[in-house]
Amino acid sequence: AVDDGIRPFGVDGLDLVVPQGSILGLLGPNGAGKTTSVRILATLLRPDNGSIRIGGHDTLSDTVAARSALGWMPDTLGAWNTLTVRETLTAVCAMYGIAGRAATTRVDTLLDSTALRPLEAQRSHTLSRGQKQRLSLARALVHQPRVLLLDEPASGLDPEARLTQRRALEQLASEGTAILITSHVLDELEQLASS
Repeated sequence: AVDDGIRPFGVDGLDLVVPQGSILGLLGPNGAGKTTSVRILATLLRPDNGSIRIGGHDTLSDTVAARSALGWMPDTLGAWNTLTVRETLTAVCAMYGIAGRAATTRVDTLLDSTALRPLEAQRSHTLSRGQKQRLSLARALVHQPRVLLLDEPASGLDPEARLTQRRALEQLASEGTAILITSHVLDELEQLASS
């Protein structure tokens, strides 16, 4: 038992609201609990107590609805190495019940909005870190979520790619998406976050 007030793992007392159409930044040094917090919000970890609502759905009692309302971009992309960028996005579309012409249209839109069009035939294991970040964002956006959780989304991006990402996120926010971004770099969040 730890009796000196130090918690060996976890997050204590987090209270936040991300309104529709806003970009909220969660800033802190490595190890501060940002990733743990976002994993809890993404329903990947279960909180010990408290309540969480994503898109109006309780994450504990209505997990499926909460998950369908959110897009999750982890800090590192888990990818299917043998699939191309296009095939990866098509597979994720299928997971959300998007098929046929609708899937093709959605994948084309995502390839353009994330600047992945030139890489669509490239296998995911050959992508650079920054390219994988763009693919991860595209995957999170496949089902047009109302809430977007991004863990260190600018990691590995060059300045031009950061600008492209910032414009894409600002566009999503202007369309009503609630966006939560974690980072340990203040400059990144100052450029992206609206609050």
